[in-house]
Amino acid sequence: MFRVRYLRVTSLLAVIAIFAFSSIISYQRYTEASKILDVTLKTGAWASSELEGELLRFLNTLDLFRIGERTPNDLMLRFDLLWSRIQVLRVGEETEHLRELPGAQEMLNKLDQLMKEVDPVVLNLQVADIQTAEQLGERYRTFAPAVRRFNVESFSGRTKLLELRSTHDRQHIFFLGLLISGAVLVLMLLRENARSRAQALHDPMTGLPNRKFFHDQLKIAEARSLRAGSRMAIYLIDLDDFKTINDSYGHSAGDRLLIEVARRLKDCVRQQDTVARLGGDEFAVIQEAVDHVDVSARLARRICKQIMLPIELNNNRVYPSASIGVSLFPNDSEKAEQVLINADTAMYLAKKDDGISYRFFEPEMNTAIVRRKRLSNDLSIAIKDNQLALFYQPIVNLNTGKIEATEALLRWHHEDYGYISPLEVVSIAEQFGLANQLNCWVLEQACRQNQRWIEQQLPSLSVSVNISPTMYTQYDLVGAVKKALAVSGMDANLLVLEVTEDTTMRDIETSPDILKKLRALDISLALDDFGTGYSSLSHLKRLPVQKLKIDKSFVQDLNNIPTDLRFIRTILSLAQSLELQVVAEGIEAEKNLKDLCLEGCHYGQGYLLSRPVQPNEMAELLKQQGADKLLFSCGNLTNIENTG
Repeated sequence: MFRVRYLRVTSLLAVIAIFAFSSIISYQRYTEASKILDVTLKTGAWASSELEGELLRFLNTLDLFRIGERTPNDLMLRFDLLWSRIQVLRVGEETEHLRELPGAQEMLNKLDQLMKEVDPVVLNLQVADIQTAEQLGERYRTFAPAVRRFNVESFSGRTKLLELRSTHDRQHIFFLGLLISGAVLVLMLLRENARSRAQALHDPMTGLPNRKFFHDQLKIAEARSLRAGSRMAIYLIDLDDFKTINDSYGHSAGDRLLIEVARRLKDCVRQQDTVARLGGDEFAVIQEAVDHVDVSARLARRICKQIMLPIELNNNRVYPSASIGVSLFPNDSEKAEQVLINADTAMYLAKKDDGISYRFFEPEMNTAIVRRKRLSNDLSIAIKDNQLALFYQPIVNLNTGKIEATEALLRWHHEDYGYISPLEVVSIAEQFGLANQLNCWVLEQACRQNQRWIEQQLPSLSVSVNISPTMYTQYDLVGAVKKALAVSGMDANLLVLEVTEDTTMRDIETSPDILKKLRALDISLALDDFGTGYSSLSHLKRLPVQKLKIDKSFVQDLNNIPTDLRFIRTILSLAQSLELQVVAEGIEAEKNLKDLCLEGCHYGQGYLLSRPVQPNEMAELLKQQGADKLLFSCGNLTNIENTG
């Protein structure tokens, strides 16, 4: 009797322990949900507050403009910032709850419509147009009360947060339930386990199986094919120019495209086939029980046809495109994982075709894999044996014509493959774990060379070095910079590190801390390819950078007719307000150069000024500069027709 009772008590205690553990985990999840909701509400409140603030600042700028204390450029900058705040509130999941407030969506739409109507007016507004400025002010002031109410009402989300937190208080019923039903506990655990497993194996956006699920399913499909003696086909699908769509229409439009592509892929396959999203804009399909190669070809064509159907994104008709690689098991390999690699190789080659296309794997395609593996092995040797080279492109002060800085650019000439582009070198280094060695080599060589020029008593200049994303996020970049400065003996204030916008956005929370540690070494920091990434003004303000480098694509857009200088002007005004130095990249035409000079851009680089040169050629340029022979000066443009 005592023994039976002991077993019952033991069992009950075990159930209580399991239930308690489950309740604690559940409470932690609710706490995390509370934090997420809290962040969402703060984001909404910040956005609505910024809208009211930008509207007031725009109205104030209009008043100052009328009395001659603000320029048209100042007014245009405030106008663009106000428009951006409106767009933040009009789209996006983070501010969806704000648009549900009474009258909010209608107000935002009317504001957006007004912005579109007066855009040409603001663009062409002159200092003497006082009456037009007054009329603009009157139109915008009519929105001030509604924007104010909207800002105040946005804080009502606090009620939802309190409701969520009150749910936490009710979680104590879990502990009372410990004495009621162990069976309910087991069912809850089983259900939660099934839900967690589903979440762990599926992509939350598209609902498709994720990479882990796909690889698990691939092993199962391989076993089934071996037992049945049948074929299976693996398709790798990568959307073309997806980044361009994201940049042009926004991330929400890109998400809608991914969801639609996922739906179309599911419609193309049979129920027993598997469609998965591997990540980003890459999808995969496992087609089982393939009787003949023609079956796979028909599916590939069907996928192409479905993907290229138009889709409406932000009132624009977009025609998606994709590259598809196909490989068959066991025809192409007796290992399913190798077949997946083969499909990836075929997809890579399909990307070289024009438009949407598919390629079946062929053994000859392995040449590309062999090439990449060979380059990775040789790159490791090249770094150790100093077989790489650095060329240097001058960065010129456009006011004085003097070279004040130079950018170190990587060059590698392979004995068999010839010239290897820097992008491919960096890609190989990051894929095969050579990023740390490569970046350290470049840093040390650039610092050593600059110190040699100093010792030759040539005009002093700073040297800029590009840092790859992996080096920035995964390795000790601060330690690498310290070592490079120590071994070279170069002063820290002569080193400039260039990182791209997208690199700093990879870890948005720690990026400012990393850059601050680098800045503490007394080096300078430059944000490279500015305008092509996803960083916000608030993120930019947090970064301790001293320079912005305008991407060459925006400089070359100045060749368009008519010339649109608004973006360049906005960057220059933004940089001036943040006290940042601006360098324009990719200057290749005299017209571009004149436009930049007229807009007040003080630094530039590009083939028009000088191509990248070897160290001895750079030394010769610096010697000529010492003899007052300059590369360029804005004064040389007086005879060029004004086309700005």
